Amino acid sequence: MPRTCGEGANALDLPSFFPYRLSILEQKVSSALARQYAEFGIDRGQWRVLATLARGEARSARDICAFTQMEKMQVSRAIARLEQAGLLQRHPHPKDRRSAELELTELGRDRYHRICPRVLAEEQRILGLLSADEARQLQQLVQRLGQALSD
Repeated sequence: MPRTCGEGANALDLPSFFPYRLSILEQKVSSALARQYAEFGIDRGQWRVLATLARGEARSARDICAFTQMEKMQVSRAIARLEQAGLLQRHPHPKDRRSAELELTELGRDRYHRICPRVLAEEQRILGLLSADEARQLQQLVQRLGQALSD
């Protein structure tokens, strides 16, 4: 039977609407992970910038925005707070004066290495709520949906 968008008893059943359920799940997973890095005075945006820079693939705010799918303002704020905390530093970009290259400081690398095992353990705890086959299938399905929606 097709789903409808009526009102009252025929209204969209929000609790069973996939995008809504996925959003609620994302909030719960993010909250569980946030408890791990919040103890270090880091928020979600700052953690994503820190982890992205630790990968060594992104060197500018623009790169971080593209890699993380975060908004420019959110990345800018995270960078400013991380720089203020001494966790990253900016260097002039050799080819683009409007941009800066970012890198973790020694303190930033230390902070990353202290937080990373905790978030990985939390990820394993969450995925451990599923069987190994379910966890593998979930990872595959999330990847497939992400790729399909990127096209």
